[in-house]
Amino acid sequence: MRTMFRAAKYQNQRGYTLVELVVVLLIIALATAVVAPRLVAFSTGNSIKQAAEQLASLCKQGRKLALATGISQQVVIDTETKTAWLENGSKKLVFAGQIELETRTSEAESAADLAGIRFFPDGVSTGGDVRFISDRSEILVSVIWANAEVRIETIR
Repeated sequence: MRTMFRAAKYQNQRGYTLVELVVVLLIIALATAVVAPRLVAFSTGNSIKQAAEQLASLCKQGRKLALATGISQQVVIDTETKTAWLENGSKKLVFAGQIELETRTSEAESAADLAGIRFFPDGVSTGGDVRFISDRSEILVSVIWANAEVRIETIR
């Protein structure tokens, strides 16, 4: 008797049809197609912000070293290889992704594809701007010459 009751119970239940499963899969595919490009754009925006923050941190480190050691320190930015480092041989920062760099620094601190911002022991610097540009965003890292303050500004 029990086995007949269980069999009758499952006969009344319906499963999903193939058409219903295909419709659900199409909805998931459309949602993925809409959301995926936005995630990529978010990721690009994040990487450009992270690159700007890394350069700002390197500049602040250069300023602190100059104040602490009494020896001027230069942050070097290579716009061709998209790298930056302290002239004293610190580890190179590599700016990955689809980022373009534009610099505006003192001519005395620059050469070919290299730009430099020098920090002096008295708390001033040569100043300069480094612009990080991607398809969707633009961030400016500025070093104020008078007090060597490092600022990050989102342009777009």
